[in-house]
Amino acid sequence: MTNKIRFWEAVATLVGTIIGAGVLGLPYAINAFGLIPGFLMLLVLGVAALFLNLMFAEIVLRTRYRHQIAGYAKEYLGNFMYRLETAALLIGGYGALTAYIIGEGGALAALFGGNPFFYSVIFFIIVSIILFIGLKVVKVFELWMVLIFLAVIAIIFGFSAPAIDFSGWQKINLANWFMPYGVILFAYGGAASIVSLREILRGKERLVKRAVFTASLIPIVVYCLFAIIVIGVTGADTTKIATIGLGEKFGPLMAMFCNLFAFFAMGTSFLTVGLSVKQFFHFDVKMSKTLAWFATVAVPAIMFFIGTRDFIKTMEIAGSIAFGITGINIVWTYWRAKRRGDRAPEFSLPKLKIVGIVLIMLFIAGIGYTVYDLVLGFKI
Repeated sequence: MTNKIRFWEAVATLVGTIIGAGVLGLPYAINAFGLIPGFLMLLVLGVAALFLNLMFAEIVLRTRYRHQIAGYAKEYLGNFMYRLETAALLIGGYGALTAYIIGEGGALAALFGGNPFFYSVIFFIIVSIILFIGLKVVKVFELWMVLIFLAVIAIIFGFSAPAIDFSGWQKINLANWFMPYGVILFAYGGAASIVSLREILRGKERLVKRAVFTASLIPIVVYCLFAIIVIGVTGADTTKIATIGLGEKFGPLMAMFCNLFAFFAMGTSFLTVGLSVKQFFHFDVKMSKTLAWFATVAVPAIMFFIGTRDFIKTMEIAGSIAFGITGINIVWTYWRAKRRGDRAPEFSLPKLKIVGIVLIMLFIAGIGYTVYDLVLGFKI
């Protein structure tokens, strides 16, 4: 029984990191491109994320000393890739934490009324305290919060199913072909929490592969269901933050359930992303636990208080650039760890040379196109 609880706690840790603010932007991004090609992109990038997660899990199990992704890049690839991944970690991590602070303020204000800024501050204080306490408390929160928001999405589906209509499924807007990429990639990002997953399963590492595989499949299913519900109900009126459109369509009761979903999704992600950043500062930069905690929470707080409020832009940049760099690093580190790892892993994948090359080319193209668009006029 204990092993089963630990297994699902580990699954909840990775699922809680992956399913966060990104899910709220998926329906709009998919609908803007077109239902069929948008869903195809959602599935393809979901499979890519699954491969990356399994690759990183093997890296973790092949290495005796604990790191975060940047630390493994330094050990196997050298200082340049370490610095590049550090930049990606901080851009993606701080960007995500800031987006969650902003989003939680809006979700709580919709639930209870009042000033979103006030709720953002209260949320930030509470989760900062939880992060300071450490992994044991975080993993308990992860398990219950993931279970609750899965129940919420089931309720949303029950309310919405009779109104689903895909009469415009055949429409495709090629001008928006790249729009879903950054948001979807952001939504699938979460490999860093596999370090925490392994800690939960320490002594039972044979369960790591199954936990990572299970936790990588759950978001694909949840994202597809959520996108189907939102696009099927709101159609051309799909909003950038999906819960707003659903609430407007069905009234106050649905608005309550939708914003509960948003609250739990972003809350679980804040905890595990914050923990991953904290572990980077503690394990790899060699900061004390207290200083690592302060370095984790101080930057998003500063970004929020100086006026950063662009929820969507933060996700786009973090998804296409930060998580793209991380994907490249994981593939390359995986190849090196196969040859140079100092620990026998509990599972071993094939070398995946062709898969790895395709993923690297995909991420390089995505980063290049994103930077190109940003330079030309911040179109994304």
